Amino acid sequence: MFPRTLISTCVLLALAACGGSDGSSTGTDTTTPTPPAAAGPGVFDSSLAFDKAGYTTITVTLDGVSTPVRWYREVCYVGKPMKLAPTQAAGAVDNQDCGYQNMNIFVREADAAKQDNPIFFNVNNSGWLASYQGGKGGWDPATPVTRTNYSGADIVSGGAYVSTSDTDKIGAALKRGFVYINVASRSRGATAPAGVYEDGVYQGKAPAAIVDAKAAVRYLRLNDAAMPGDAGRIVVNGTSGGGAQSTQLGATGNSADYFPYLQAIGAAGIDKDGKSSIGDDVFAIVAYCPIQDMGSTDQAYEWMFNVLDTRALVSADQLAGKIVDAGGAPLIRASNPDPAGSAVLMNAFETYQAGLGLKNDDGSALTTDNMLAAIQAEIRQAATRQGKAGKPFVAHGAYGDAAGNGVGGGSGTLHYLNDFIGTDAGGTVTFFDMTKYMKFVATQARLKSVPAFDRSGQSATAAGAVTTDGAGTVNNAGGESNLFGNAAQVYSNFTEYGWNHNDGANGTDRQDGVGLASTGYSWAANPQRAFLLNQYKMINALPYVGKTDGITPHWRIRVGARDRDTSFTVAYNLSRALKDDPKVKDVDYALQWDQGHAGNYDVQEAMAWVDQVLAGAD
Repeated sequence: MFPRTLISTCVLLALAACGGSDGSSTGTDTTTPTPPAAAGPGVFDSSLAFDKAGYTTITVTLDGVSTPVRWYREVCYVGKPMKLAPTQAAGAVDNQDCGYQNMNIFVREADAAKQDNPIFFNVNNSGWLASYQGGKGGWDPATPVTRTNYSGADIVSGGAYVSTSDTDKIGAALKRGFVYINVASRSRGATAPAGVYEDGVYQGKAPAAIVDAKAAVRYLRLNDAAMPGDAGRIVVNGTSGGGAQSTQLGATGNSADYFPYLQAIGAAGIDKDGKSSIGDDVFAIVAYCPIQDMGSTDQAYEWMFNVLDTRALVSADQLAGKIVDAGGAPLIRASNPDPAGSAVLMNAFETYQAGLGLKNDDGSALTTDNMLAAIQAEIRQAATRQGKAGKPFVAHGAYGDAAGNGVGGGSGTLHYLNDFIGTDAGGTVTFFDMTKYMKFVATQARLKSVPAFDRSGQSATAAGAVTTDGAGTVNNAGGESNLFGNAAQVYSNFTEYGWNHNDGANGTDRQDGVGLASTGYSWAANPQRAFLLNQYKMINALPYVGKTDGITPHWRIRVGARDRDTSFTVAYNLSRALKDDPKVKDVDYALQWDQGHAGNYDVQEAMAWVDQVLAGAD
């Protein structure tokens, strides 16, 4: 049996730096020292040496040309990887020794000897779920890779890639000579075999995903002289949960807060005393729709979709039969099972936002009094960019179609009237109705439940809970409660609202030691509160921005202008914090018109930005 691992052994060391409260003071609750200078060699450094000959050659088509590519398969980047149970969310997994802590590394044969080319570091975390890489169901390496028999290889033998496509990041990266890496990581849903670890089977609890990303960077740094590419020029790419993983990696470069966790998994550069001789800072972040700052996401979501009565307006349209597809068939989009809960969370967000201490461009405080105007300005800018570029735009007064998207976004394609925005002949926005636009956002994809993220154990969000808004039952999809808690717990509520409203719904959703109904403890009296707040802090970029010497200097953040998977305020707050950090050289933040919850839809613009910041650093 292995000893207690990441959560149980590291938290006592990490709590001293955790600070925090209920998420209302995340802008001032931590300090992040520079890594200690006097560190010995990493305990596992010798066993983590890169095998230069450990590759197979596959052939792909790049811009119509046959191109040989080296594939270094499932390179384990830690000395003490998590053992996997034979069956994970991905199905029956073959790599049970290091399936969650490996990298698939790809480089064109023509670039294999070059050590100054950038590294495209692609985190595969989606929805904060663990990302397994390896064969499935007994894959034979002699057979072609498919989505059925293998997870975590973006580049496959026989694949065709195009460097000029707006949706092909692989082609764009390979054409530039970048080393392309798929990075696996532990996170929620990762399970070990029973009896292997003393503290439990759920070994992917926060902050595992961030710790693993750091460990992967450290492996590249350790082996920089032997590997293709330049570990000093790592460009991180991620979407949704991966966008959050990217932003947290970028915000916490070289933070000593993570050293105990890195030591527990045998990361490169961590010596016997837990000191670090290797950095885990990265050069640039390209993040799409990052679902981060989890402790306030429920509050932010309810504020965003209630400040203009959006939930109520969608419910009224649902009851009136106005939400239909092009053929007139009704679609289910309403989801307002708990208006009272929405109000509580919405009001709490006002206090939270004020406590962040963020600023507008004019130096005034960014609060809920002016947040809506700031978001509205970003939406108008997104629409104007779309119009001026001559890209598709549904004219004011015309009908358009939008497919359901995101987690639990609903089936079918909405047929809608554009009654919310108009432009002149040159593409500049001349008319915009924010109330009608937010109703459109919440109709083109069904809103999440109340609460949206920390919802486990609550009757209001239980599967089959009946609503009175015409939708029938609550939108039960999603939820991130199982990202938190200790390794023996399926989940833990991690917010005051979620904990205090946990009534053990449906029996099977009751978790011993979690929630008011099970423990008798309110959130304020909860003996696990400090532990849970530390988990939250360590996957939240905001406490580290402005306080971390190794913060990434270059940031590009994009969010779909009709993304309803999280509040528009989440990424906007992050952008404002980054712009106020003197160590950050540039922040390219924007909304993308007519885009839902997704990433890598603007590859040409993103890679042009990468080219620009790389050139500026040369």
